[in-house]
Amino acid sequence: MTSQGDDHQTSLLSGVEESENDDYGESGQGGLGFGLLILRLGLGAIMGAHGLQHLFGAFGGPGVGGFAHVLEMYGYHKQTTLLSWVTGITEVAGGALVIVGLFTPLAAAGLLGVAANVVYAKFHGGFFLGTGQGWEFELLLGLCALTLIFTGSGRISLETNTPWRKRPLPLGFISLLLAAAASVVVVVLTR
Repeated sequence: MTSQGDDHQTSLLSGVEESENDDYGESGQGGLGFGLLILRLGLGAIMGAHGLQHLFGAFGGPGVGGFAHVLEMYGYHKQTTLLSWVTGITEVAGGALVIVGLFTPLAAAGLLGVAANVVYAKFHGGFFLGTGQGWEFELLLGLCALTLIFTGSGRISLETNTPWRKRPLPLGFISLLLAAAASVVVVVLTR
């Protein structure tokens, strides 16, 4: 025979087990998984499209040679063709991985690194985009990527039983450090 207190304790424990097995407590968050999907689709599509512009001249973009010239105008003077390729591939691959929700913290770190370098390059031009020199848009993209680094992909993704999906914070910090290190390396080696 169980007491009413034992029944209450059992129901509390089963609730804890459900929340631990349910995408870091998403069951109580209603639309969190859907919201993260929308964020991933938007960020991945925008960054992927920029990458296609930089690599192949798609959507009226400059292609690798033209993008290398643009990088020179922003103060990158060494290895601009290589940097064009690396940036474009990072944008396309990172955007695709973010969209499908696979290796999300690392993919978002790559996108954050690209956005951070653009903000750094445009910083002297002012915050607002009015003259094409502002960096508000890239800052917003970087903040979206930073968010995904720490939240992970959410429920609607290809990541099902990965350690970073259940506990995104540790890989989030590692991914943030990788993004910062990559940004610094790019600035030091190419400016």
